Amino acid sequence: MSESDLSFKLLSTLSKERAVYGLRNGDLERYRRHCANKVHRLRQITNNTCGKGKTYKTPPKLDASTVKDVRELQLALFSAERALAHSHDLKSQRNKPNAPAQAVKKEQISWLRRALKLSASLFETVSTLTTGSGDSQTAKVNQRTLAEVTIYYLTVRSELSFERNDFISALSDLAARRRLLGVLAESAKDSYDEALAHEFIDAQDPLIRYCAYKLGRADSHDIDGVMADITEDVLLEALPIYSKLTEGLKKELGSEMQEGRKKLEDVTFGGEKVDFRNAELVRVMGKVQDELKRAEGKNGKGKSRGMSGWDRVLAVLGEAEGVARKLVEDHESSRSSTSLRSAQVSNSLSFAHEYIVHLLLSHRIKRDLQLIDVLTSSLSSSLPTEIGDFKIRGGKVKIEETVKGLAGIVKLLDTVLQSLRGMAELSIVQEKEGVRLGVEGSEAYYHASKCLTLARLHCIHPTPSYCSAVSLLSRASPSVDQARALLGSPSSPLEEVIVEIPPIQIEALEADIQKLDTAAKKGLFAAHIEKPVFFDMAFNYIDIPFEELEVLAGKQKAPTTTQVISEQVGKVAQSALGGVDRVKKLGRETREATPAPEAAVRPAHTQSQKTQDAEDEEVGEEEEDEKETTSQKKGWLGGWFGRGK
Repeated sequence: MSESDLSFKLLSTLSKERAVYGLRNGDLERYRRHCANKVHRLRQITNNTCGKGKTYKTPPKLDASTVKDVRELQLALFSAERALAHSHDLKSQRNKPNAPAQAVKKEQISWLRRALKLSASLFETVSTLTTGSGDSQTAKVNQRTLAEVTIYYLTVRSELSFERNDFISALSDLAARRRLLGVLAESAKDSYDEALAHEFIDAQDPLIRYCAYKLGRADSHDIDGVMADITEDVLLEALPIYSKLTEGLKKELGSEMQEGRKKLEDVTFGGEKVDFRNAELVRVMGKVQDELKRAEGKNGKGKSRGMSGWDRVLAVLGEAEGVARKLVEDHESSRSSTSLRSAQVSNSLSFAHEYIVHLLLSHRIKRDLQLIDVLTSSLSSSLPTEIGDFKIRGGKVKIEETVKGLAGIVKLLDTVLQSLRGMAELSIVQEKEGVRLGVEGSEAYYHASKCLTLARLHCIHPTPSYCSAVSLLSRASPSVDQARALLGSPSSPLEEVIVEIPPIQIEALEADIQKLDTAAKKGLFAAHIEKPVFFDMAFNYIDIPFEELEVLAGKQKAPTTTQVISEQVGKVAQSALGGVDRVKKLGRETREATPAPEAAVRPAHTQSQKTQDAEDEEVGEEEEDEKETTSQKKGWLGGWFGRGK
């Protein structure tokens, strides 16, 4: 290779740019603006602008003899990408209602032809730079760059043929493209390059299937069968340099493989292989495997893994889970999820994401269990050896430390249960019988352990609650039975076991529950409960019907209906007479308070006139009584303000 190397990784550059700037989740307009900005910056850097001022200056064309910077090749690449993004954006607008389909399609084809012209110019330039003078030492571009540029050129050309309904040309171009990507995947130096090749293979497989269907193939869904039927002559007709390019590519990549090939280890879950077909996901999974190997190496040397080691492992797994979740969301939001191949890609992404979640939760559980072991060992000096002994020696300080330590263990067990419940909700766990039984059995065991620890905390607390302890232990017993049934004698062999729980450990837990239950019940029955002070408070406020009770007891005879009616009538009459007496008494008091009238000679009246006068006199007395009562109710201000009336 010459000193002025112009090689660059085209597929990796496109994958990163498309993923970051919106093309992966269908935001075509954003990616088109990004490509325009990228072209503008590259023109300024390479001095290939359209001139300054009002006069337009045509930028110089790409020429192999004048290319001295790799950014000139990238300028041609992103110019083609901008035109391709325009074409895809217009194609998406054709599906909208009330859109002028014919005009939009014409403009779309125009932008696609422009993208083909730019990509063809890039392909010719790179081919010239790769050939040089026939000597590999004078070539400025390696075979890998030429292969990736060829793949991009075939992609644009096959898309234009597909839009023109030329399915024969489109299928031959797609087949040549797929064969080149297969060579890159087989000869990849690391798993990232292999996944990158598979990512571009999966992107155009739906077009291969549709072209085979339009050409009358019965089993068009079988892409491998379609590729097997395409001969070498068809590939050479589509790409004349196909044979020479594949030979040079294998030779170049073979020397790189001899230097050292770093690949991901094969991962299986429940007997099924987990495929990582995305380059970004492969990159983070490489970090995960490296960190796990480093942690296992420390454990193999007899060193206990500290919290910093757990933090690094969980941080890398959290990053991998975020990347996988984003890939799944972007794939679901894209419109290509209706095809068969895309459905398979979606299934593989979902499976990989759930596997990473399972791996993250399992390591989180192991971290929490190690913390529980540390807390338990620190409490061994203060806690009694017998689980039924509730007396803690060492004074108030030791009691507080023990209570806090047990409370911390309960919280950690709660976190373990939360992780196990999240793991049980994963579809890959529910579909695998052995994995599901292991998760459910572990959940039952740690639920019983949590109930036991919390019940012991209730018993050794300065203000013990034996009733709560007995209730918790009654809930722990069924969980122990469930754990014994699922882990001791499962219906199918357990798979992907997180922590080994032998039957002896389950029996020991059951024995501790029985001992603590007996001791808690003894404490509950021995507790002295004071009676409430006002336990007979109800007798002071409730009238007990003693007469009715004696009648019901047979000590007295029940009164007849006539007696009951006469008694009720008597009560009503007595109440009425009492009201009349009160009125008369009020009248006497009023008449005594009324001043006597002056003595005067009055004429004689008839009996009717006397009666009328007596009634008027009574009405006047009542009005005077009302005035007196209202004046008494008024305050000194009311009396003062009422003087003018």
